[in-house]
This record gives sequence, C-alpha cells and structure tokens, in this order.
Amino acid sequence: MEKRLRSSLKTSAEEFLSTAKKLGFAKSTKSTLKNLIYTLTPPSDLVSSLPPSLHRSISQSINKFKSFSSSSPQTSPQTPPTKRVRRSSRHLKSDDASHTTENEKKRQKESVVENLEIYTYIAFLCVTHPKGAFSAADLLPGVSELHDNLVIFESDSTLLSEIANLCEEWWKRNLPGKEALISQSLPFLLSRSLTLKKKVDVHRVYSLREAFILFDFEDEESIEDLKNLLMRCVISPLYFKTEEGRKFIAFIFGLSGQLVTEALAMIKSQIPFGRKSMLEAYGEIVFRVWKSVEGESKDEIENDFLQGLIESAIHATSPAFAASIRTVLGAFIIQRTTHGVEKLLFRLAEPVIFRSLQVANSNVRHNALHLLLDLFPLEDPDATKEVEDTLLDKQFFLVNKLLTDECPDVRVVAVEGGCRILNLFWEVIPTPSITKILTKIFDDLTHDNCTEVRFSTVNGIMYLLGNPHSHEVLKVLLPRMGHLILDHALSVRVAIMDLLLLVRDMRNFQFHKVVQLELLLSSLANDHPLVARKITKLLIPSYFPSQVTQEEACNRFIALIRRCPVAGARFCEFCVSEGASLQSLKELFGVLIRLTLSSDRLDAQHMDGLLTAASRLCDNLVNDPSTKAAMKEEVNDEKLKRIFAAAPTTHAKSCVCKIVTAISPDAVDGLFKDCLGLIMNCSAICSDMNRQVELRSAHKMVLSCDWFDLMFDAMTKHLQKTAHDCHVGFGIEQTKFIDASAKRRKTKSTARASSKLGDDEKKRSSKFVKSRFYEDYAIATGIAWQIKELLLSENMRTAILTSRNLEAAFDALKVISEVSILQCLQCDTMSASPVLAYATLTLHMSLQHVSTIGNTHSSSREGECLDSSDSPLESISRNTVLDSTFNHLFNCTYKVVMEDGCVKYTDLQTDMPRPTHDGSSFIKPKRISNMLKVLTAVLKLIVDAISIEIADDNEELCMKFAMTCIKFMMFNLKKYSNTQLQFTEEGLRETFVCLRSSFTYVAKFLSLLLKNSSKASLLLPAPCNLANELFNLFASVEECLGYGYAARLITAVKPWVPDLILALGSIHLLKQSSGGTASDCDAYIFSLWTTTLAKIEFYELQGVASDEEAVRGSKSERFSALRKLLGIMVQLLRTNPDVLDAVGAIFLNGLLVGLDRKEFDHVLGILHFVCMKLVRQHEEWEGLKLMLASVQSIYPRIEVEAQELRDDADGRQLLKNARALLEPVWLHYLSGEHRNQMG
Repeated sequence: MEKRLRSSLKTSAEEFLSTAKKLGFAKSTKSTLKNLIYTLTPPSDLVSSLPPSLHRSISQSINKFKSFSSSSPQTSPQTPPTKRVRRSSRHLKSDDASHTTENEKKRQKESVVENLEIYTYIAFLCVTHPKGAFSAADLLPGVSELHDNLVIFESDSTLLSEIANLCEEWWKRNLPGKEALISQSLPFLLSRSLTLKKKVDVHRVYSLREAFILFDFEDEESIEDLKNLLMRCVISPLYFKTEEGRKFIAFIFGLSGQLVTEALAMIKSQIPFGRKSMLEAYGEIVFRVWKSVEGESKDEIENDFLQGLIESAIHATSPAFAASIRTVLGAFIIQRTTHGVEKLLFRLAEPVIFRSLQVANSNVRHNALHLLLDLFPLEDPDATKEVEDTLLDKQFFLVNKLLTDECPDVRVVAVEGGCRILNLFWEVIPTPSITKILTKIFDDLTHDNCTEVRFSTVNGIMYLLGNPHSHEVLKVLLPRMGHLILDHALSVRVAIMDLLLLVRDMRNFQFHKVVQLELLLSSLANDHPLVARKITKLLIPSYFPSQVTQEEACNRFIALIRRCPVAGARFCEFCVSEGASLQSLKELFGVLIRLTLSSDRLDAQHMDGLLTAASRLCDNLVNDPSTKAAMKEEVNDEKLKRIFAAAPTTHAKSCVCKIVTAISPDAVDGLFKDCLGLIMNCSAICSDMNRQVELRSAHKMVLSCDWFDLMFDAMTKHLQKTAHDCHVGFGIEQTKFIDASAKRRKTKSTARASSKLGDDEKKRSSKFVKSRFYEDYAIATGIAWQIKELLLSENMRTAILTSRNLEAAFDALKVISEVSILQCLQCDTMSASPVLAYATLTLHMSLQHVSTIGNTHSSSREGECLDSSDSPLESISRNTVLDSTFNHLFNCTYKVVMEDGCVKYTDLQTDMPRPTHDGSSFIKPKRISNMLKVLTAVLKLIVDAISIEIADDNEELCMKFAMTCIKFMMFNLKKYSNTQLQFTEEGLRETFVCLRSSFTYVAKFLSLLLKNSSKASLLLPAPCNLANELFNLFASVEECLGYGYAARLITAVKPWVPDLILALGSIHLLKQSSGGTASDCDAYIFSLWTTTLAKIEFYELQGVASDEEAVRGSKSERFSALRKLLGIMVQLLRTNPDVLDAVGAIFLNGLLVGLDRKEFDHVLGILHFVCMKLVRQHEEWEGLKLMLASVQSIYPRIEVEAQELRDDADGRQLLKNARALLEPVWLHYLSGEHRNQMG
C-alpha cells in the first residue's frame, strides 16, 4: 500500500488522495504521509495540483457528511423512548432491511469522517512543509472550509483536534488569511482547555491571545458565548494556578471595558470562598491589569474595585472574610516600591483607616488594625518630612492605644502587630515610641485577663527576638514575663517554654534569669507533659549533657534529683525522647540503683524520687535488648528484695514493681508477700488516683511473675470474710462458697438471722460491726475496684474467668453488693464499687458462658431480700448468671427505694420518710449520691448486656427498673430544691455526673430497644413512658439545679434526642392498639416537661404587657435549656412528617384531658406549640392523618366548652384563642359535616 501511495505521487493529486484515504488514519499512515509530502519540491506537478484537489475532496466529503446528518432522525435525547411494539413475522424482513441500511449509513459516515481527518492532516503537512513548497493562497480555500464547518463535527473529537491544530499552525506562521481561521477554532481551543484541564491547552490559548483582539466585544449578541468562556477562565483553577494562565486572564481585561467590569465582579464574588493561593493569584492578576491599562479601566480598578476592597476589609462581618480581602490587596502591598503603588494605597486607605481605628464597633477596629499593620508604614510619597513624621507618630499612637483596647481580639492583633513593626523597623523607630510599646506589653499585656492576649504577647516577643538590635533591651525586660510559667492556661505555659528554648540558644541570654530555676523544677514536677517535655529539653544541656563524660553527666543528674526529687524523676520520663544517649542513661540507671541501696543516707522523699526515676528509665530503655540485658545484670534478685524492703512509700514500692515487671519477673520469688501487702492496702483506692496507678503497676508485676492465682486467692478470702461479716452484722443470707472457717464461726442463731435477728445477736453483731466491719468493708471495696480494673485487661480477665476462686469471689461480691445497696441510705461508708465489680464480673461471665448459678442455688434464696408481696417484679428465669444478677440487683434496689418511701413503683410518695439509724428522718446528701452511683452502675449493666445481646427476655424488667431510677432521681432533685437536701459543691457535682450518666444509659437503652420494632411493640406504652420521664428529668435538672447544670446536660442529651422522639411517638409509629394506650398518651400533657412547655408557650403568646406578665415572662425564661432542647426537637420533627404526625398526635390527644381538668391555659400553650412551632403553615397539615384525626375530636369539644363557660370570661377567651389556632386547619382539611352538627 505504501508503494502504491509513493507511485501515486507520480500520476495525479486525485490518485494520491484516493490512495491515501484507503490507508486509514493510523499512526503509521501519518508517518508515511509526512515523509512523502516533505520530499516534494516546487518543480513537482503535485505541488501545484494537490491544494485544489485537496479542496475539492474536502468539499465533497463535507457535503456528504452534511447529507448523512440531515437524513438522520433528529430526536431529543430527553425524549423518553416510545413503547416497543410487537411486530409480526411478515414485518421482520422489512425491519432487517431497515436495520441494515442504518448500519450501512453509519459506516459510510465514519468513513467520511476518517477521510476528512486524512485530508486535514495532509493540509497540515502542506502548511508545515520545511521548505514552504505549497502556496498558502492555494491551501486557504480548503482550510477555510474545514474551519467554517468545524461546528458540525462536534461529535468527532479527533477531527476537531486536527482542524484546530491546522488553524493554530496557520496563525502561528502568520500566513495570509489567518484572520478568517480563528472565529471557530479559538472558542474550540478555549473550551477544550476548560474541559480537559491540561496545562498544554492553556499554553496554546495563551500563544493565540492576540487573535482575541479581532473579535467584536461590543456586539453583545454574537460575542455572548465567547465572553462566557472567558469568564469561566477567570474562575478556573487551572488558569490562575499557571503563570501563562494568570497572564491570559490579565490579558482578557484589556479586550473590552465591559470585560473589565464583569471580570472584576467575578473576582470579587470569589473572594469569600477562595483559597489563599487563588486569592493571591487574583491579586497578582489585578496588579498586572492595573499596570497595563489606562483611562476608564484603570479608574474602575482603583476607585471601584480596590477602594471597595479596602472598605470591605474594614467592615467585613467575619475575620476570615476580612483576611481573604487583605490577601487580594497583598499583591499591591508587596509591590509598593513600584511607581505609583505607594501613592495609590495612601490615597485609598488614609481617608478611612484612621477613622475606623477609633470607632465604637470593635469588629471594625479589629479589621482596620489588621489592614494598618499590613500597610505599615502608611506614607504619602509626595509629602514633606514634617508631614511624614506626623503621620508616622499618628500610627504609633494608634497602635499603642489599641494595646489596651477593651476588646481582647483587638489587643491580640495589636500586640502581635506591634512586635512585628518593632522587628522590621527597630533601627528607624524613635526610642520613645519603642519604650512606650514595650512598657505596655511587658507591664500590662503579660498580666492581661485574656488567655489569647497573653499567648500572643509571648509569641510577639519571640518574633521580636529575631531582630538582634532588640536583644540588649529585651535582656532586661524578659524577666518580667517569668510569672507566665505558672499561668493557668496550658497554651501560655507551652509558649513561654518555647521562648526559653529560643533564648537558651542566644548569646548573652540566660534562661534561668528569665524564669527562676525553682519555678522550672516545680513545673517539671507537676505540669502537663507538653510543658514537662520542653523543660526537660531545656535542662538537658545543664543536667545531663552529652559533651561531658558519663560520670560527670550522672553526677549532674544526681545534683538535680537531690535538689528536687520529683522533678528529677519526671526528667527521666522525657530525656530519651529529647535526645539523651542510651548508653549514658544505662549508666545512670546503675547509679540510681546503687544509691537506693545506700538508703541509710537518704530520706523518704529522695528515695521515692530515685526509685521513680529508675522505673521511668526502665520504661524508656527496656525496648532495647542489649540495654535490657545490662540492666538485668544490675538488679539481681537480692538487690530487688533489698530495694523493695527499703522503699518507704507505696508509690516507691509500685516503682519497684514496674522495674521487676520490665526487667526480671523470674528473679523475685521472695517479693510476693510484700507485693501482696501493697495490693491489699487498698481501703481508699476508689478516690485516690495516684494509688490506682500504683496498684496497676503491682498488678502487672503479679501477672508477669505468675502470681495471679495467689493474689486472687488472697482477694477472694478477704471478700469472703467481709461477706461473712455482712451476714453476721446485717442478716444477709450466705452462699455455699463462704470459706470453711467462716462457716465454723456461724452459730445456729445466726443461721436464722436471714429473716430476723434476735436481740442478743443484734447487740453482738452491732458490737462486731463497730469494731471491725467498716475497716474490712473499705478494703473489700478496694478489692472490688481492682477486680473491675483487672477485667479490663485481656490477660487478667482470662486469669480471673479460669480461676478456681471465681465462684467464691462472685458469691462474696453478691453478698457485699447486697449490703452496699440495702445500707446505702443508712451509712456513709457504703460504696458502689462492689456493685460495679459484681455487675462487670457478671457481664464477662455471661459472655464466656461461665455459670455459677445452677441447681444448687434454690430459687427461694434468690428473692430472699424482698418478699414477693413487696416486689413488683414478675418471675424471671434463673438459669443464667445474668438473669440471677438482674433479679438480685433489682430486688435489692426496689427494697431500698420503696422502704425509703421516696418512690413507689407506680408513683412518687413524698410522705413518711424512713428514719435513719440515728432516729432522724434526714438522709445525708452523701448517701443519696452513693445511691445514685449504685443506680448508675446497674443501668450500665443493663445497657452493656443489651448491647451485646445477652439480655434475652429481660427488657420489660429493665424498663421498669429504669423508670424507677428516673423517678427516684427526680424526687431527690425536688428535695434539694426544697432545701431538704444540702449538697456540698463537690457533692452536687458528683450527683450531677451520676444524673448525666444515668440519662445517657437510659437513652441508649431506649435506642437499642427501638431497633427491634417487634420486641418494642410488645412493651408499649413503656417506651413512651420512659421517654416522657427522661424529658421530665431534664426539666427537673433545670428547675432544681439551674441553667448551668442543664446546659451541661444538654450536650449529653443532644445525641439521643432522635431516639427519644421515636420512643415518644412509638405508640403510633409501631401501630400498637393495645388497651390503655390512649389514656397513657393523654396523660403526657400534664407531665413536668410538657407543663413547663405549655407555660413557656402561653407566656410567649400572651406577651409581656404588664408588670405581672413581666414577672411571669422572666419565670418562663428560666427554662432556657429546655427551650434549646425543644428547638432541637422541632428541627428534627419537621424533617420527618411521619414522626411529626405521631408525636403531634400525642400532644393533641392529651388536650381532651386538659379540657376535662379545665386547664385552659395549658391547652392553649400546647396548641400554640403544635400550630406555630411544629406545623407552621396550614398547608403543612396535608398528610398528617393522626393529627387531623385528633383535631377532628378536639375542635368541636373546644367550641362546646367555650359556649358552656358563661361565667368565666378569662377561660372563654383562652378557648377562643385556642379555637383560632385550629380554625384554619378545621376549615381547610376537615369535612363540613361536623361543623354543620355544631351549627
């Protein structure tokens, strides 16, 4: 084929073109054509005949392409396909023929397109002929025809690209007639660059930029599409990210005055949303345009665009928006040395900036100060020196004044900006101005009451230190900042440490003169790890330098630990991460061990510091095998025993445990007794965070030394002893797992004490409890806390669940938990820790299918603490550990709550509180707080069990228990508000934490329950009741504890509001029609939270027009947190019509009860909430079937009640107002039949 093509060159141009199109438009074809055409020279006949032949071929192919296009059916792509009809067999032949014809036309059309691609490429080769053999005039007709028909080839990207390349090359070679080849090709290239987003296309567009001048931009109709493409370039990331793209956008501005206006408006619209890089590009583009244009366009840029930006930067409503505007202006500010820029900035900014710095609006002052600092120094290049000095003094005066501005945000900017000015212009600023600014910074702003200001002050001084000329002055002033090391804000303390680290590396500065060494060591010992780490980095060159010998470095550290043992120990925690040598630290570890062995010369404080330091070094060095081996040689079995014996405090002993765990757990057989003593000394562990850390270290040592069974055995024995004391002292029934020695102490009379203690036994048990019980109980609570902690670790949890003492420990915890609950309101020392341990152990045993409850446990003993006549519980399965624990904990809790008289199962009882053991009826707040902790622990067990799906068939019991807990909490909140309970501030905080946790657990319980709709429907209306009580609890917290606590509670409530709403509407959503549902729903209208809601809405409806109403209004405003919660509810309900319908029906159904009770103000308040908040327009009632059904019952009833109230004008007016709210709904949606009946 290539030979035929070569031979055709010797015949005619038509033959050559005919042969070329048979080759197809492939890569090999293009290479062959290029080689052949480039070999042609002017004497050849083909050079003169090829252009006209090419033109004829192009014309024929274009005409043929048009004929194919005109014969194709023109159907809209948006028109849906017609229904396909079933054809009979006699039509199949004609259909096949039609289909064949269509395929043939498609192939012919593709062939024509391919021919045009070849012709276009041949024309391109002719234009680019290296010797210019072909005449441009001869080629122009064919090229022009391709260009003019470019738009009809929009579906053939390859042909479009070839034609555009041809036209582009024609323009670049400046061939005659180039102006006729850009009207179609240039928009195509511009559109291609915006679509494909390739930098090479931007380069092509930029190289053809001069061609855009040929377009008539004044002809709005014809140029509209091209203008739209150009405006798209203005906001295209590809264009403003590339250099040539930015130049092209700047070039666009010069095409037309109208384009300048539109492009500037486009840029201005992008400023609020643009990234910094985009805004900087826009600034650069506008600056380029400003330099290149003259006349009206330049005036528009200066007086409209830039002036508008300056004013907007000052009056911007948000700091981010103001910063974005200043970023665009920054392109002019950094070019202020360019001729005319300084004068321009002064002319535009001076009239507004000084005035804005002194206005009352702090936001304007803040923005104006930012702008002044960017422009500083604001100068008029044409002014005299005297005028310039006056202007500069004015700027210094304003900056100095704003350092003490009343707005903290302004002071932050002023101090950072003032330091920046001093850093940049120190040498030329008058000394009095420097003195004024620095005096105010060091004397006032370092003591500012705003954390951000103090933080910015430190950062500003660090920036100022970058100017060496400031060092002599700052060396004197820096000690005035030393107190910031004790600042209450962590960010300030971290910043001052960064300042000290900067100062340490500067000549002529001594960091310990800025902050005293005693303060640094105190902070190292006690401050946050971020601060302590930086202090360690600061002190390493002084107390553990790498440039001296290891012996010298160790001696320096010993000097540190003698000076402040706690600081020295903390130093070891961070020294590895701050670059200390591992070899030197290994040597230091040996020195510390040797010093501890010479404990006769050390006091307890230093001994404690040495061991803490050694344990922290262990933590850092143990990961290196060689270092660990060396450390193991340093501390053999004998040394560890001596160190443990010499450890003066429990903290020191726990440090030894850490060392043993890390280095040599197999070499300390003689330490078990001492370690066990450390573990069993746990009476105050629940509230002592430091002791908790120490015990965790001991636990790790026990596990690593394989002593766990021995430790757990000792724990179990103490729990058993305490359980036996509970039996003797309180008559609690023992289980079969109490140890034998305890059983032998059990007499015949005490065996009968489970039901009633005899008088002699009571005296003896009382004497016994007073002498020993409380001490043993405190240790047992500590052991319970440890068991709960041990269950968190997988290895220790496995060890407990496989221990032979598991059953004994479980039963002992059960007895102790029962006493902890039953005596919670009678004794201050009772704790929730046994209940937490008992519940946690139950959960893990159930997960592992470990059972301690079997046939050996009689069912009668399970309910021993509460007679069946007193308990509201139904019988439950006792075949699993979890079922038994639920039954046991619920029974015990109900007994306490019911005997206390605080709450019955179905209602609150406020009378006849049970006397305490001292004869008074007053229950101490601490006991209430402890009881709340117990309730919270049980609720946690319920939620955990249901979450992991092991609480089958217990949902109803759990629901009743949760309801009782909520009522108990509300009852005691009411007692607190009535001053019957007097919590300390700490006690109130603890109580609130329990309330918040309980609320979260109950809400999560509801959420888990509602996920199983079939199970939840069987419990109705209990989910509704429980959700209602949770809303009541929230209202009680705000009413009794105040807005502060309610605001903190709302953060915990907010994630569960959707679940509470679903629970509230579950009666309708789950389509349950069981008996009693309607009455339960109706009663909600008079619960605490809905009553408060009705009051809020009623006072809002009435307005505050009189003094009495003003008082009422102020009362309603107390419930600000409830208002926020209601706002969240309304927002969520309005997004789901089905849920809105269900919940709204509950509100409306309750109005009938309100009408029966003559509570017309409440009825009006609820109606106002439903009609004005939930459903705001009467058109929104469409589809709310349940609510409309309720209105159908309520509206006639309101009319009847209003007619019957002849003597009560106020009540009649309230009902008229209520009717007015419902009337549009009644008239629009409900039939006239009922209205006619009422007529």
